[in-house]
Formats: sequence, C-alpha cells, structure tokens
Amino acid sequence: MSGASFRTKLAVGSAALTAGLLILCGSVAWKVNYQIQMARLDREVRSLGTANLDRVFGRDHWERFENALRFIGDDGAQRYLLLVRDEGGREVYRSPDWPEDLEPDRFPAPGPIDVSTEAELDPVHRLHRAPPRPGEPLSRDNPPLPRLHPVFLTSPGGGQTWRIGVMGNPFATLVIAANLNGLESGMRDLRRSFLFGLPLVLLLVAAASWLLAGRALRPVQLLTSAVESIDARGLHERVAMRGYDFEFQRLVEVFNAMLSRLETSFQQASRFTADAAHELRTPLTVLQGELEQALQKVPPDSGADRVLEVVLLEEVEHLKAIVEKLLMLSQADAGHLPVDPQPIDFSALVEEVADDAGILAGGRLTIERSVASGVTVPVDEILAHQLLQNLATNAIRYNRPGGSVRFGLETRDRQAVLTVANTGPGIPLGERERVFERFYRVDPARTRTRGEGAGLGLSLSREIARAHGGELRLGPDEGEWTVFELTLPLQRNGAGANAHGLGGAACSKSLRQ
Repeated sequence: MSGASFRTKLAVGSAALTAGLLILCGSVAWKVNYQIQMARLDREVRSLGTANLDRVFGRDHWERFENALRFIGDDGAQRYLLLVRDEGGREVYRSPDWPEDLEPDRFPAPGPIDVSTEAELDPVHRLHRAPPRPGEPLSRDNPPLPRLHPVFLTSPGGGQTWRIGVMGNPFATLVIAANLNGLESGMRDLRRSFLFGLPLVLLLVAAASWLLAGRALRPVQLLTSAVESIDARGLHERVAMRGYDFEFQRLVEVFNAMLSRLETSFQQASRFTADAAHELRTPLTVLQGELEQALQKVPPDSGADRVLEVVLLEEVEHLKAIVEKLLMLSQADAGHLPVDPQPIDFSALVEEVADDAGILAGGRLTIERSVASGVTVPVDEILAHQLLQNLATNAIRYNRPGGSVRFGLETRDRQAVLTVANTGPGIPLGERERVFERFYRVDPARTRTRGEGAGLGLSLSREIARAHGGELRLGPDEGEWTVFELTLPLQRNGAGANAHGLGGAACSKSLRQ
C-alpha cells in the first residue's frame, strides 16, 4: 500500500486492527462459551447420575432410568446412553444403542469417595459399606451409599462425539454418555453467525474510519489549499492561524516562518538580478558605442574591422540581450512585468514572424504555415512579438539541415492556440521537464557558439504567456517534429470575429524560403 493515501491506509489499518481484535476476542469468547456449555453439561450429567447412586439398583431400574432420560433435551436433539457395572466389573446394564467402538475399558475409574457425600455419614456410620436395606427409607440408621468422585472426558464413538461421565459408589460404576451433536451444532451456528457478521462489521468500521479520518485531516486539506494558493509572486502572504486546531497551529507557525525566509531570499535574488541587469546596461551601451566608433576609424581592408564587427560587436549585443532578458525575468518574478494588453490581429503577427523566420533561415529550411485569419487576442504587442520571435528562433536554431518549421494557429475553447514545430533531433524524454528552466540547455556539455542563446528564451516566453493569462508548454512529439504550444485567451468583445477561426479563410503555404 505504498501508493495509497494516508486516509486509505488509516481506514484499512483500522479495519485490519478491528478484524484482528474481533477474531481474537471471538475465538476467546467461543472457547469460553464452549467450556461453559461443557461445564453445564457435566453438572447435568453428574446431577442425573448421583441421584441414582445412593442405593444398589438392578437392571429394571436402569431401564426405567434410560427411558426417563429420553424426555430430556430439545426434541430428542440430545440423547443419553447408560452403562452400569457392579463392583466385580460385571455388566449390569448397557443401552441398546451404545456404540461398539465406545469401549468402556478405556475410561478411567471414578475417583475416591466424594467428601461431600462422605460428610453425610455420622461418625458411627462413616465406614459403613453395606448397601441400605431395601424397602426402608433412607435415614441415619439406613444411610445412603457414599458416591465416588466423578470423572469426565470426551470421546468419539459411532461417528459422533460423546461427553462421558464416569461415577459410582462402592458397589456400582455408572457411565453416562451424553451426545454432543446438539452442543456442537449450536457452536457451529454461533461461529457461522460470527463469520457472517464479521465482514459487515469491518465494512462499517472501515467506512467510519474513512469518515473520521476525513474529518481529522480536514485541517490538513485546508492548510494544503492555502499553501497551494501561494506562488512565487505571493510569498508575502501568510496562512491565518484562526480556524485550526491546537495541534495544527504549530505547523502553521512553522510554515509561515518558512515563507518569511523564502520571501527574504527570493527578494534578495530578484533584487540582485535586477540591480545587476541595470548596472550592466550602461557599461555595455558605452562599450557598444566605443566599438562602433572604433570600427569607423579602422581602415576597411585591415582585417581589424572584421574582428570588431563580427566578434566584439556581436558578443556585446548578445550580452545586452541577456541583460534585457534577465531584467524582464526579475520583473516577472516580482509580478511587475509591464504588460499593456491591447486587441491585436494575432494572425497578422504570426504571419509576420513566419516571414521573418524565412529570412533568418536563409533558404536552408522550409517554412510551413496553417494560420487561421482574423484571430484577435488582447496582448502587449511588443511582448507578444518577442515571445513569437523566441519560439521561431529556437525552431530554426535546433533544426536539421533541409528541415522544416511549421506555424499553426487556430481557435479552440475560446482560446487562440499557436503551435510552432520544427524537425530535428528532438528532446530526450528525461529532459522535457527542464526545457523551460533558466540557462538550461539540452546538451550541457556543448559550449555556446556564436549566435546561440543563453537558455533564457523559453523561460522568458513562458513568463510572457502567463502574464497574459495564457500558457506555453512542450507538446508531445509528432514523429521527428518537436512541438511547442502557446494558448492565449481570445478577445471577449471580438468573439464574433473569431467564430470562424477554424472554418474561415485560412492561409496554408509551403514554400522554400
């Protein structure tokens, strides 16, 4: 159950613990009840036997006694069998139904004289061993015989189980066998009832545990919801203490303290990035101006102009681009990215960027388009152009020779959906989650060559998309195609103009630029 929720584990654990306790208690209760029933049966057998051992009786008496025993029990569910022997071991009486494999010789002999019956004799007759005189009532002068201590055991016989009571007096040994079928049948019914009701009880316990666990975890769910609502731009927010039980208030305090530390660290990092970007802009601008002036003074055929223009000026421009992106990312982190959304013809903007991509490709790639016309989106045009330019540049830079770049625009679920796809080596499965990380490259071992990005373009593009209420994601690979998908909300007031986005006039081109 390693993947199960805590609530499920608690409910299952409670049910399992309850099952174990119920089975244990049920087994103990069943055994105790069985022993109680056996003790009751032993007392009944002893009572029946000792009442007929105060004299010496003949066969006729034992026949009448057995006939009387047939009326004991519920509808004959429990039957008694008799076997009587005299002091010499000769059989006086045996029940006709006595099982042959229930051998009396295997039974133990009754114990010594029962002290309780021996106490009935006065000192004069304590050693009296002669049977009472027949025809006379029992009295002090004609006392009853002392009874031997009974012995009980359980033995099978005739395909059934019997409770055997062996008792007697000095002149006779009486064996009463009580059929245990009725008792065992009742115990089986009790066990079946217990096993039948156990699943129902466990189900009720599991349901109750599930509900109680839900109530107990409610503060955790509320805390989780509160924490989930806090993002990088909301680190100044705190979870309210009120409404939580005492046990969770300490957790809230610790979490708020952690938020304070995160806020401080985040502000310091953002401030450092913004300050560094601001401080670097001026020196880079001055350096660029000095290089341009130096380039004008260098003789055209000296070779130094090539070094200044191609190497130094390009690197300075690249550094300025990195500084500008870092400044924008720091503003986005702080939630202060300047956005001025205005309804624009997004279809025309995509066509423009596709044209620029054809120029940048220099005839090395095929630019494909499937752009729905008349798609109006409320965005900051400058930021949106930078976002699309980043995607197009990325698609060109990481393409294969003779490959293709595909631009697609459609409307779907009140959103403009732009896809920019390119052929190429693709992105490994283990790297797909990291393509939007800052300064990340798919091949970290590769050193940056001239014209190659610093790994900030996709991260900045996603921040721009989110600042407009949209999203930029890496779509599933389509064969050799790597696909990026941008979604932006449509202009609400221009819904009618966008209704024909998919079915209206679409421009589909495939040209070799």
